[in-house]
Amino acid sequence: MFTSSNRAHDRALLDFLNLHPERGPDPVRGIDALEFGRGLAAGTLRRDWTWLAFVDDRPVARGVWWGPVGAVHPVELRCLAVDPSLPHPEVWGAALIRSAHRQFAEAGAILAPDFVVEFDGAQRDDPALQRALAWRGLAAEAAGLTVRTEDGSGDRVTFSTRPVRAGHVMAASVSR
Repeated sequence: MFTSSNRAHDRALLDFLNLHPERGPDPVRGIDALEFGRGLAAGTLRRDWTWLAFVDDRPVARGVWWGPVGAVHPVELRCLAVDPSLPHPEVWGAALIRSAHRQFAEAGAILAPDFVVEFDGAQRDDPALQRALAWRGLAAEAAGLTVRTEDGSGDRVTFSTRPVRAGHVMAASVSR
Protein backbone atom coordinates (compact mmCIF):
# COMPACT_ATOMS: atom_id res chain seq x y z
CA MET A 1 0.00 0.00 0.00
CA PHE A 2 1.27 3.48 -0.91
CA THR A 3 -0.25 6.35 1.03
CA SER A 4 0.35 9.91 2.09
CA SER A 5 1.21 10.27 5.73
CA ASN A 6 -0.99 11.32 8.58
CA ARG A 7 -0.36 11.90 12.28
CA ALA A 8 -0.87 8.19 13.02
CA HIS A 9 2.10 7.41 10.74
CA ASP A 10 4.56 9.75 12.47
CA ARG A 11 6.38 7.08 14.48
CA ALA A 12 6.64 4.71 11.50
CA LEU A 13 7.79 7.58 9.29
CA LEU A 14 10.61 8.64 11.58
CA ASP A 15 11.73 5.23 12.81
CA PHE A 16 11.58 2.99 9.77
CA LEU A 17 15.20 3.59 8.75
CA ASN A 18 16.32 2.36 12.16
CA LEU A 19 15.05 -1.14 11.33
CA HIS A 20 18.53 -2.20 10.19
CA PRO A 21 21.10 -0.15 12.16
CA GLU A 22 23.80 -2.75 11.45
CA ARG A 23 23.80 -1.67 7.80
CA GLY A 24 24.93 1.82 8.71
CA PRO A 25 23.46 5.14 7.66
CA ASP A 26 22.30 5.92 4.15
CA PRO A 27 25.15 7.74 2.36
CA VAL A 28 22.79 10.32 0.83
CA ARG A 29 21.32 13.13 2.84
CA GLY A 30 17.91 12.38 4.29
CA ILE A 31 15.46 14.18 6.51
CA ASP A 32 15.75 13.32 10.18
CA ALA A 33 13.15 13.76 12.94
CA LEU A 34 14.33 17.25 13.90
CA GLU A 35 14.31 18.53 10.32
CA PHE A 36 10.93 16.91 9.69
CA GLY A 37 9.41 18.55 12.78
CA ARG A 38 10.84 21.94 11.88
CA GLY A 39 9.62 21.57 8.30
CA LEU A 40 6.11 20.72 9.49
CA ALA A 41 6.13 23.75 11.79
CA ALA A 42 7.39 26.05 9.02
CA GLY A 43 5.05 24.64 6.36
CA THR A 44 7.83 23.53 3.99
CA LEU A 45 7.12 19.85 4.72
CA ARG A 46 3.60 18.52 5.06
CA ARG A 47 2.10 15.19 5.96
CA ASP A 48 0.15 15.06 2.69
CA TRP A 49 3.48 15.59 0.85
CA THR A 50 5.09 12.75 2.82
CA TRP A 51 4.49 9.28 1.48
CA LEU A 52 4.99 5.78 2.83
CA ALA A 53 4.89 2.31 1.35
CA PHE A 54 3.69 -0.47 3.65
CA VAL A 55 3.92 -4.24 3.43
CA ASP A 56 1.91 -6.08 6.08
CA ASP A 57 1.61 -2.85 8.11
CA ARG A 58 5.41 -2.43 8.08
CA PRO A 59 6.79 0.71 6.44
CA VAL A 60 9.29 -0.21 3.72
CA ALA A 61 9.78 3.08 1.85
CA ARG A 62 9.30 6.77 2.41
CA GLY A 63 9.41 9.92 0.34
CA VAL A 64 9.43 13.43 1.76
CA TRP A 65 8.55 16.26 -0.64
CA TRP A 66 9.37 19.91 0.05
CA GLY A 67 7.83 23.19 -1.01
CA PRO A 68 8.37 26.82 -0.09
CA VAL A 69 6.23 28.32 2.65
CA GLY A 70 2.76 28.96 1.27
CA ALA A 71 3.14 26.63 -1.72
CA VAL A 72 0.02 24.79 -2.80
CA HIS A 73 2.03 21.85 -4.18
CA PRO A 74 5.51 20.50 -3.45
CA VAL A 75 8.36 21.35 -5.81
CA GLU A 76 11.05 18.84 -4.78
CA LEU A 77 11.37 15.33 -3.47
CA ARG A 78 14.07 15.78 -0.83
CA CYS A 79 14.26 12.32 0.72
CA LEU A 80 13.64 8.91 -0.83
CA ALA A 81 14.53 5.91 1.29
CA VAL A 82 13.78 2.20 0.96
CA ASP A 83 14.27 -0.50 3.58
CA PRO A 84 17.73 -1.88 2.78
CA SER A 85 16.55 -5.46 3.29
CA LEU A 86 14.30 -5.24 0.23
CA PRO A 87 15.55 -6.31 -3.18
CA HIS A 88 15.24 -3.79 -6.02
CA PRO A 89 14.88 -0.52 -4.09
CA GLU A 90 14.54 1.25 -7.45
CA VAL A 91 11.19 -0.50 -8.03
CA TRP A 92 9.85 0.54 -4.63
CA GLY A 93 11.18 4.07 -5.05
CA ALA A 94 9.68 4.49 -8.52
CA ALA A 95 6.29 3.20 -7.37
CA LEU A 96 6.30 5.59 -4.41
CA ILE A 97 7.23 8.57 -6.61
CA ARG A 98 4.57 7.69 -9.23
CA SER A 99 1.87 7.28 -6.55
CA ALA A 100 2.65 10.63 -4.94
CA HIS A 101 3.02 12.48 -8.24
CA ARG A 102 -0.31 11.09 -9.46
CA GLN A 103 -1.97 12.39 -6.27
CA PHE A 104 -0.26 15.79 -6.62
CA ALA A 105 -1.50 16.04 -10.23
CA GLU A 106 -5.03 15.09 -9.20
CA ALA A 107 -4.83 17.90 -6.61
CA GLY A 108 -3.95 20.38 -9.39
CA ALA A 109 -0.15 20.35 -9.61
CA ILE A 110 0.92 21.32 -13.12
CA LEU A 111 4.52 20.08 -12.97
CA ALA A 112 5.96 16.96 -11.41
CA PRO A 113 8.29 17.90 -8.55
CA ASP A 114 12.00 17.46 -9.13
CA PHE A 115 13.91 14.81 -7.18
CA VAL A 116 16.95 16.28 -5.44
CA VAL A 117 19.63 13.97 -4.04
CA GLU A 118 22.32 15.56 -1.87
CA PHE A 119 25.45 13.80 -0.66
CA ASP A 120 29.03 14.39 0.41
CA GLY A 121 30.83 14.88 -2.91
CA ALA A 122 34.15 13.98 -1.28
CA GLN A 123 32.77 10.44 -0.87
CA ARG A 124 31.79 10.07 -4.55
CA ASP A 125 34.07 7.03 -5.01
CA ASP A 126 32.54 5.19 -2.03
CA PRO A 127 30.80 2.04 -3.36
CA ALA A 128 27.89 2.50 -0.91
CA LEU A 129 27.28 6.01 -2.23
CA GLN A 130 27.53 4.83 -5.83
CA ARG A 131 24.92 2.12 -5.14
CA ALA A 132 22.64 4.63 -3.37
CA LEU A 133 22.87 7.07 -6.27
CA ALA A 134 22.39 4.31 -8.84
CA TRP A 135 19.13 2.93 -7.45
CA ARG A 136 17.73 6.42 -6.90
CA GLY A 137 18.61 7.31 -10.51
CA LEU A 138 16.83 4.20 -11.77
CA ALA A 139 13.81 5.00 -9.59
CA ALA A 140 13.68 8.57 -10.91
CA GLU A 141 13.92 7.43 -14.52
CA ALA A 142 11.22 4.77 -14.06
CA ALA A 143 8.98 7.44 -12.51
CA GLY A 144 9.42 9.72 -15.53
CA LEU A 145 12.10 12.05 -14.12
CA THR A 146 14.50 11.39 -16.96
CA VAL A 147 16.54 14.61 -17.07
CA ARG A 148 19.59 14.38 -14.79
CA THR A 149 21.48 17.52 -13.78
CA GLU A 150 24.54 17.74 -11.52
CA ASP A 151 25.35 21.04 -9.90
CA GLY A 152 28.82 22.57 -9.98
CA SER A 153 29.63 21.63 -6.37
CA GLY A 154 29.55 17.89 -7.09
CA ASP A 155 27.32 17.08 -4.13
CA ARG A 156 23.83 17.39 -5.62
CA VAL A 157 22.01 15.60 -8.42
CA THR A 158 18.57 16.66 -9.61
CA PHE A 159 16.19 14.48 -11.62
CA SER A 160 13.46 16.32 -13.51
CA THR A 161 10.90 15.92 -16.26
CA ARG A 162 12.23 18.97 -18.05
CA PRO A 163 15.63 20.26 -19.09
CA VAL A 164 17.13 23.10 -17.11
CA ARG A 165 18.83 25.97 -18.93
CA ALA A 166 22.58 26.17 -18.30
CA GLY A 167 22.28 29.71 -16.89
CA HIS A 168 19.74 28.48 -14.36
CA VAL A 169 22.02 25.65 -13.23
CA MET A 170 24.91 28.07 -12.78
CA ALA A 171 22.77 30.47 -10.75
CA ALA A 172 21.54 27.63 -8.56
CA SER A 173 25.03 26.36 -7.84
CA VAL A 174 26.29 29.84 -7.00
CA SER A 175 23.45 30.54 -4.58
CA ARG A 176 24.18 27.49 -2.44
